[in-house]
Amino acid sequence: MRLADESAVIRDAIPAEYADVVVMLTELGGVSVLMGLLALLFWWGDRRRSALVISYAIAGLAFLLALKSLLELPRPPEDAMLVALPGEREGYGFPSGHAFAATVVYGGLLSVSDRAREPWAVVGVGALIVAISLSRVVLGVHYLGDVIVGAILGVVFIAAMNRLTRGVPAAGFTVALVLAVPAVYVTGASEDTLLAVGGAVGGLLTAGRIDQLPDLRSRLEGVVLAVVGGGVVAGLQVVESLVGTTPVLVALYAVLVAWIVVAPIIVSRLGTDLVGATPLGS
Repeated sequence: MRLADESAVIRDAIPAEYADVVVMLTELGGVSVLMGLLALLFWWGDRRRSALVISYAIAGLAFLLALKSLLELPRPPEDAMLVALPGEREGYGFPSGHAFAATVVYGGLLSVSDRAREPWAVVGVGALIVAISLSRVVLGVHYLGDVIVGAILGVVFIAAMNRLTRGVPAAGFTVALVLAVPAVYVTGASEDTLLAVGGAVGGLLTAGRIDQLPDLRSRLEGVVLAVVGGGVVAGLQVVESLVGTTPVLVALYAVLVAWIVVAPIIVSRLGTDLVGATPLGS
């Protein structure tokens, strides 16, 4: 089922000299990169659609962590790893979280966009998901079967979330909370499931403000928003590394997602205070 022999063929086909490229690809499916991308898209693009996919990502995180904990299938042996990567051997191996998350986020963004039916967009997103998924096999942290199942589950999950939410972010965050609470129990309150609970709460508390957020007035304001918003997110991640109690972690993750939503209000007011009512220069 996990296609161990086929996985070995794929690993052996990629020389060790390409390890840096493989690591770069795998990072595109990691939590930090995906949430950073979603935050930027929320600040710079269609906020309602981006918020919807943020809720998909949080709900998907809870769902997959619970599933992996229930199945308890190990990763490939340590000697299969292409390079030693800190943290990559933590947790269970089936199904692949990177393949699932990449499918949910990149595929979710495509599914809610106006280009969902354009062949070039589907092929491009599909190729990115395949590249990220295969990078996990090449690195030796997943079998081929793990990433195939992860990607398939991601497609099914997107379809389910599209149907359940009907384009309403608050509905997505509600589903995320419903999935996250039992996931905390199933996983023994792992840090990632606490992220899901807190993120769902933060999303629910602020989802009602999404349609009232001020539009960007200039490219400069967009840059300021990315710098200020990203700086606060980075600061919260530093605080996270120093926190060890469950209630504080949940609150911290709630603040993180809520900050992504309210940051445009704060930056807009900051710009107005600095230059008055005149729009910032383009």
